[in-house]
Amino acid sequence: MPKLSLRPNVLKLSSLIASAALLSACQYTPVPKGEPEKHYDFDHKVHYEQITYNDDLYRLAIKPDSYTHFRQQSVFLLRHAKRLCQGSHPQLTLLSGVQEFDKLPLEPRPYQNDLTVEVKCVAK
Repeated sequence: MPKLSLRPNVLKLSSLIASAALLSACQYTPVPKGEPEKHYDFDHKVHYEQITYNDDLYRLAIKPDSYTHFRQQSVFLLRHAKRLCQGSHPQLTLLSGVQEFDKLPLEPRPYQNDLTVEVKCVAK
């Protein structure tokens, strides 16, 4: 009876697992500073773009989805700015996207722009 050896199969399997682990480790490439990065926040249900200029300056653009969703977007902005600044005070500058709030407008609402904010982290 011939002897069966598991050694070649184990070597093939272990090399396959090792190469798969190496390939998956090399998959993530960080976005260069100044380039937009698209995200989705599951808690607030917000699609947004983030541009990181440096560790203290960011630009956030929230994609509009509904007129009544503004409150969640505002809360998201405050929480995300606090998370970005990590111990510093976030200073938010509204660049565009805020509209008047009319519960029952008399005319159709125009196309809603992105809610764009610049976040600057100021030392305490």
